Amino acid sequence: MTKVGVIEELKFRTITAFYKGFPLAAEDQSIAEFIKFKPNLFSTGFQFPMAVLRESALKNNIAKMAEYCKKVDASIAPHVKTSMSPQIAQWQMESGAYSLTVANFSQARVFLNFGFKRLVIANEVVDFDSIRAIANLNSDPQHEIIFYIDSVKGIEIIQEALNGMNHAHINLFLEIGFEGGRGGVRNLDQIEALAQKANSDPRLNLLGVSGFEGIFPDSNRTIDGALKIRTFCQKIVEAARIIRPFVAKEKIILSAGGSAYFDIVTEEFHRFGSDAFVLLRSGAYVTHDHGFYDLIYPFADDLIPQKFEPAIELWAQVLTQPEPGLAILNLGKRDVGDDVGEPIPLQIFNDKFSKFTGYIDHLNDQHAYLKFTMDQQLIVGDVVGLGISHPCTTFDKWRLIPLINDDYDIVDVIHTFF
Repeated sequence: MTKVGVIEELKFRTITAFYKGFPLAAEDQSIAEFIKFKPNLFSTGFQFPMAVLRESALKNNIAKMAEYCKKVDASIAPHVKTSMSPQIAQWQMESGAYSLTVANFSQARVFLNFGFKRLVIANEVVDFDSIRAIANLNSDPQHEIIFYIDSVKGIEIIQEALNGMNHAHINLFLEIGFEGGRGGVRNLDQIEALAQKANSDPRLNLLGVSGFEGIFPDSNRTIDGALKIRTFCQKIVEAARIIRPFVAKEKIILSAGGSAYFDIVTEEFHRFGSDAFVLLRSGAYVTHDHGFYDLIYPFADDLIPQKFEPAIELWAQVLTQPEPGLAILNLGKRDVGDDVGEPIPLQIFNDKFSKFTGYIDHLNDQHAYLKFTMDQQLIVGDVVGLGISHPCTTFDKWRLIPLINDDYDIVDVIHTFF
C-alpha cells in the first residue's frame, strides 16, 4: 500500500472513549463519518478540555518554512518528534522536505510503517537490534536512514552489531557538541581519528556533520546570545572541513537548526562553500506557539512574508470560582505542556467570543489556576481558549486532535503516535 493510502486509512478508524474529549454521540463512528457534517467545537458536544489545531496556521507555517529554505538554499528534514503525526509529516514532505527527523529508532519505525523511507535519527544508536534493522532497511536503495556517531566506542558497537553482515550499509553523521550539552564530540582534535575509523569500514558511510544549537547555554536573541550560537555553528563548520576528505559524496551535509535560530545556522553553514548541503531539522515551527518561539524565532520582528502563526489551542471549562479573581479550569499537566511556560489565556467563549487577559498561575495534574482582575467577565461554565509554549510537550498528551477551520468547524482529525 502506498504511503498516502496508509495515511488515508486513518479516517476509517473508530472514535471510542479511549480518545479524550470527543463527543459522546461520536463514539462508534468512523472519523470519516464524524467529520462528514462539519461538527463544531462549541456546538457538537465536545467534552473539555480539548486540544485543536488550526488548519490555516499549520499550512501557513509549512509553506513559509519551504519558502525560506528555497530563498536561502537550504533543505529541511523536519523533526517530527514534535507531533508524531504521519498526516502532518506528509504535508511537510509534499511541501518539499528532504526527509524527516526522529529522535530514535522507535519513532523511526512509526514513520516507516506509514511508508516514509528517508529518515534522520538525530541521536547515537547503540542498540544491536536497531543497528541491524537499520542496515537491512538501507539495503533497499529507496531507504536512507542516517544516525549519529561521536566516539570510537560508538563506531565499535556498530561494527560489532554488524558482525556477519558483510554487505551492510550504515549512513552516519558525526555529531558535534559543547561542554555541558548532550551528545557530540567536544574536542575537534578527535574528529579526524573518528572519521578515519568510520572510513576504514566499507559498511559505514560518513555523510557529514551535525549538531544542535537549540539548547546552547544562555542562547537568546541578544548580541551575546547570538554570538554564542554563531560560534557553535562555526565549530560545526570547522569539523566539516576536517572530515570533508572522508566524505565520498559530491556534497557534504551540514545539519542543525531547531525552530529558534535556524537563520543563524544557515548563514554560518553557507560559509563552508558551494559543496555544502545545508539540512535544517526544525520541528516546532510547524505549529509555532504563543510564547517561547513567538518571542525568539527568526521572523519575530518581521511583518511579512515569513510570519509563522500559532496553530495549537487548548480549550478548557471553568469549573468553579472559589475566590474573587480565581477560576479553576478543568485542564492540567495531563493535557498541556508547561516545561517552558504556563498556558496563555487568549479568549473566552460563552455563546460568543470575548478577549481575555488573565494568566495561568500554575497547573496541577488536572486543574489550572486562572488568575484575573475583577473587571474581566467570567462565569462558571465558560470555555477559555489558551495558547501554549513549546508544542512538543502538548502534542504528546493527545492521540486525536481535531483540525479546525477558522470558524472552529472540524475538517479533519490528526492522529499522533507517541
